Amino acid sequence: MAGPEGVVETASGDGIETFRGVVFPWHCDSMGHMSVQHQMPLLDNAAYHLLGTLAPTTALEDGHRLGWADMSHEIRYLHELVAGDLLILRSGILSIGRSSLRHRTIMMRRSDDRICTVLEGVTVRFDLDARRSIPLSDPVRAIAGTLLITAASDQSSLGA
Repeated sequence: MAGPEGVVETASGDGIETFRGVVFPWHCDSMGHMSVQHQMPLLDNAAYHLLGTLAPTTALEDGHRLGWADMSHEIRYLHELVAGDLLILRSGILSIGRSSLRHRTIMMRRSDDRICTVLEGVTVRFDLDARRSIPLSDPVRAIAGTLLITAASDQSSLGA
């Protein structure tokens, strides 16, 4: 099923695919698993792709330079990733506020669909010149509404 701007939605209801990658040996630490320092850029890229489906990541509207600003992140590392693992990241919107979005990105291992890492974050629409949040536009709200996913009620749905 096609979502905004031709992004393909996943059948599982966990949002849209926002990134694919592979764990390389240099992503792994001395214990042999993918280190946090290499997971965060993948999660950040995926969230950026999610925001890019809602509106340009930076835009000039009515003489104002607009962008997005992250306000918080919570990351849960549920299962190890090792060199050679193929990764799929999916993202969706958990809730829509006045000027902010709460979103989730899951990083899963392609071989068994196991959810290994979950990022939940809050991002605001941001006036880059005034350096303050601004209300979400109606078009952004409408698109975000199509990307709503349900919050997991327990850890079993997150692969724990």
